[in-house]
Amino acid sequence: MTRAGLHVTRTEARGIRRGTVVAVHGIMESGPTLQAAADAWAARGWEVLAPDLRGHGRSPRWGPDDQLHPGDRLTEDLLAVLDDLPEGSEAGPGARAQEPLVLFGHSAGGGVVTAAAAQRPGRVAGVLLEDPFWRLPVTPHQDRAVAEQACRDLLARRARSLVELEADGAVAHPGWDPRELPAWARAQHDADPALVRNGDVIPTLPWPDLVRRLTTGGVDVLVITGAISPEVGMTARHRRMLAGCGARLAVIDGASHFVRRDAPERFATVAAEFLTRVARVQGTGREAVP
Repeated sequence: MTRAGLHVTRTEARGIRRGTVVAVHGIMESGPTLQAAADAWAARGWEVLAPDLRGHGRSPRWGPDDQLHPGDRLTEDLLAVLDDLPEGSEAGPGARAQEPLVLFGHSAGGGVVTAAAAQRPGRVAGVLLEDPFWRLPVTPHQDRAVAEQACRDLLARRARSLVELEADGAVAHPGWDPRELPAWARAQHDADPALVRNGDVIPTLPWPDLVRRLTTGGVDVLVITGAISPEVGMTARHRRMLAGCGARLAVIDGASHFVRRDAPERFATVAAEFLTRVARVQGTGREAVP
């Protein structure tokens, strides 16, 4: 558990150690739903820490009476995770640790990761985002009808047994690795309906400003998105804005909002290339293992 009480799934690095990835899931998921990606990164020498966001998994529930905007509360929780990490031998005021720290986030987790990284730019060497949840026009609020429907859908899933949910997931997503389904099903049962119904999980600071703050500060930002149903994720306007903010974009054909599940091999390749580049720029002088 972290100081914020978050539960963290840790995957130890194997072989020559390259650095640390803090990986953050999307809404209605959990740290264990990222295990396939964590295993791949660990095999390349990266320790992976995957916290359950507040209101998810085994972490504390979200408080509807909390005076802080939900997206900002999730960001504060993640900052506590980052601040618990060792700084490294070369760290000092305003300096990065010798060992690179990379933040990964999917969907709502992508927005939280970006907001946290912008507040700790001296700690973070790279930000890798899988189809981050950023609404246009830029706003920290979810559409009320969308939030209410998402909550109704969640409650319907929670009424199903884990076995039934796994079977439902296999039918709805036939291309997903079946090893992903147990953790996904468990996450539906563990997700907090109150937070889903609120829906305001986008941090309040405008995301274009956050991305620009990172890239101008020398933090490498890569967004991986799919080419199916672009209205769900990075639309053409999103993509133009990201380019204007100095971020890089990788578009993977045949993938939806769940890029790493729809196109696991291509996602793994792009992510591995990003981690290798970050490690080189950080000055470790090491290349990732094949």
